Amino acid sequence: MTDRIQSILSQLDPVLREPREAISLPMECYTSEDWFEFEKRAVWDKEWICLGHQGTIPNPGDYFSIEINEDPYLVARDDQGEVRAMSAVCPHRGHVIGEASGNTRLFVCPYHAWSYDLTGKLVNAPRMEEHASLDELRAGHCLPALRTEIWNGFIFINLDGKAPPLASRLRRVTKELENYHFSDLIGIPVEEYKENPWNWKSMHENGLEPYHALYAHKGYHEMAPAELTVFPEWDEDDDGAVYDAIKLAHIDASFNPTEKCLLPVIETLEDRDRWRFVICVVPPSVLIATLSDLAFYFLVLPHGANKITLRVGFLFPESTLELPDFRQKYQEILEGFNIINNQDISANTNVHKGKRSRFGNRGRMAPLETSTDHLNRWFVKRYQAYAKELQRKGRETEEVMKGRKTA
Repeated sequence: MTDRIQSILSQLDPVLREPREAISLPMECYTSEDWFEFEKRAVWDKEWICLGHQGTIPNPGDYFSIEINEDPYLVARDDQGEVRAMSAVCPHRGHVIGEASGNTRLFVCPYHAWSYDLTGKLVNAPRMEEHASLDELRAGHCLPALRTEIWNGFIFINLDGKAPPLASRLRRVTKELENYHFSDLIGIPVEEYKENPWNWKSMHENGLEPYHALYAHKGYHEMAPAELTVFPEWDEDDDGAVYDAIKLAHIDASFNPTEKCLLPVIETLEDRDRWRFVICVVPPSVLIATLSDLAFYFLVLPHGANKITLRVGFLFPESTLELPDFRQKYQEILEGFNIINNQDISANTNVHKGKRSRFGNRGRMAPLETSTDHLNRWFVKRYQAYAKELQRKGRETEEVMKGRKTA
């Protein structure tokens, strides 16, 4: 609770005004490395963090690696078909384990060849017999397992182990997405976009609000008209996700030159689903979106306050992946997707430049930025709760110190 952090916290109340009067977060919430360190404790350590989708590791031994806030993780499917999330740091000397992705029976540290099974259990420690048995080493040298929850096939971890169950705070959006049967969809290898010079929150703001689509995506977004967006009411008791839905200009619309889906419609969808483009953020790490023939997601991986990596995954029914022309169609989908994505990259880059300027301003919210207002309320709720926790701990420490002096 430095003076700088307290100064930023004192500027948050205007974010919580009525929507007509609310303004955006302070500029330092996007640019300050000190504030980002506060966010890591207030948000990333306490909330459920998405690491990816189980459809990318369908078989026993399949795994992928991911790094979030300088912590490397392994996510694997074990021999019983369970998804496991664990630290990728070898407990022996700290070397990072695992390639980007693959299939394996053992994770072997390349430094000293200590090896671990798919649950993180130590199974071999070469030339250690004189000092300790394998059973003795296992007491403190297995890969730390992380508290895990799977929602709609997406794999989440909670670092402090205290977050309430995630699914209970996603009731409405779970209902909105139920016909997609996300848990049954299969993921293909992810695409990565590195060295993006903006703040992690900006990615979610941009992805959710349709206001900018009228201008930044003019000519490429008409199949999903911004003015047809439906925003749900904000609900403090069901705040695990922020989402909205855009009514499409025509059924089965998509982001490519034909404006139509290029692959078969997902069989379980109803007409209502086929007429909508749903965008959902489960803060802090994942944005999910749906079309009639696929779903896709962005994982937002921060490198401090001013840089992120985007990991993008596409999800399809298994029958779609078996089509003989799937690879060709997927490339066409990716080309259309990248037109929109590159426009967003340019917009986010320039918005962040503006936030770093001395002239950066906390603007008012337009009606089409309702989802940004909801997202900001999500953030402020967590910031203020953690600030109160720190203040309480500070008072307790003062009381202990006074007691010691008195004694």
